[in-house]
Amino acid sequence: MSGTETRNLLLEPRWRAAELGAPMPDSTHAASACLPLWEHNIRYEEGDPQVVDRLRAAYPRFCLHPLVRQLCRQVFGAEGAGLIFPTVRCAERAAAHVRNRGGAVTELIPVAGTGATGVRVPSDDFGRLKEYWQHAGEIVSSRAAESLLSGSVAAVTETESRRAVRGRFARYGGCAEDVAWLFPSGMAAIACVWRAIRRLDPQRPTVQFGFPYVDTLKIQQRFHPQAWHFLPRGDAGDLERLAGLLQSQSISALFCETPTNPLLTMPDLAALRRLADEHGFLLIVDDTLAAVINDNPLPWADAVATSLTKYFSGQGDVLAGGLRLNQQRPTADRLRAAVEAEFEELLCDADAEVLERNSRDVAERVQVINRNAAELSERLSRHPAVQHVYYPAATSADTGRGGLMSIVLRSAAERTAGVFDRLQVCKGPNLGTSFTLCCPYTILAHYTELDDVEAVGVSRWLLRISVGTEPLEDLWGRFAAALDGV
Repeated sequence: MSGTETRNLLLEPRWRAAELGAPMPDSTHAASACLPLWEHNIRYEEGDPQVVDRLRAAYPRFCLHPLVRQLCRQVFGAEGAGLIFPTVRCAERAAAHVRNRGGAVTELIPVAGTGATGVRVPSDDFGRLKEYWQHAGEIVSSRAAESLLSGSVAAVTETESRRAVRGRFARYGGCAEDVAWLFPSGMAAIACVWRAIRRLDPQRPTVQFGFPYVDTLKIQQRFHPQAWHFLPRGDAGDLERLAGLLQSQSISALFCETPTNPLLTMPDLAALRRLADEHGFLLIVDDTLAAVINDNPLPWADAVATSLTKYFSGQGDVLAGGLRLNQQRPTADRLRAAVEAEFEELLCDADAEVLERNSRDVAERVQVINRNAAELSERLSRHPAVQHVYYPAATSADTGRGGLMSIVLRSAAERTAGVFDRLQVCKGPNLGTSFTLCCPYTILAHYTELDDVEAVGVSRWLLRISVGTEPLEDLWGRFAAALDGV
């Protein structure tokens, strides 16, 4: 990868077969790589080295960044022998997860003079360790690895950039700065509040309400004590099922998304709040797809987690997350104390600096994306090749419905691969960038469980579209040409 290229992905998207594996954006620290053909996505999921070895970037929780791999080789002497975590507490949690999953940890290895700590495992247990890295999101970022490889500390200090990001996140998120926390990924924010819940209530199960982003459910399913219920549709029927469940069993917390990924449904937060108050559980909301700028769920929730990697940053070259607390809830003091007991500042200064710079225009950028997405969803819904468009419904107080949508085509099994291959927008995972992205989401997120997710309404042929800031007519022309077979 080269950080010197300056290709403008708004004007020259990466979509051609020859661009397989190219970073998006052109940066050493890009969080996505081009998977331009339908078959590339299938072969990526199947581990085909002719695809995997071409990747010059990848989402850092799922695939180790080359700088992170280099750091691991330096510390452990080989790849697949362990992972480096930002602090000893993170490393200890990762080691405990490996043991809880039936594996073994041979040792913790301090990275001299840095605070970062390695967890060495037998090769057979590396997958269990990688689970923690992916689900908990307490990763060493590419910028942190760059510092560590140079013999420097990946500094985590109270810089002006960190204060500016925290203040911006709190202001747009509707809370005070002292109840807003920053993390190295959105999943690290989810994992922190999950641990806080377990600190307050070690045994009672949690509930996942609505089909979620994959790792939020995996935390509940795989992290000790693995006590959970899953109501995958998150609709009125699931509300009734939840109410029935609560008559016979108490729960510690309920997790949901507003809107959900990838079906863009909106849970009834008012109804969930009434049930939470009646039955004494915490309501935790992930509002990543609301982009912080749009509808704010904090008044209904006890806490709200956000991936700042997405719309808040908008450039796809830094991972970060945020958590904010509703101080008006009766449980706020207890939850705050538990979060603070679990929290560590892990977002390194170099990443905070990039995030601050990227997020300066977040409000203006998201409004452009909102307008583009609303119009694109209307046009797609009228196109004869499109069977269904998943996009949040308009409300009377519509402040913007975000930039994510999903579509399923008519005769999807026969047509989807061809349409995807022809589509001239950037193609790969991630979302919320200023440039439009499209990916076969179900293939990438649920390849080993396609029948299961189709049973709850998520088509294996679903295309997820993250709309960017391109001129609308240019953007529509790209989709119309792909749909029309041009």
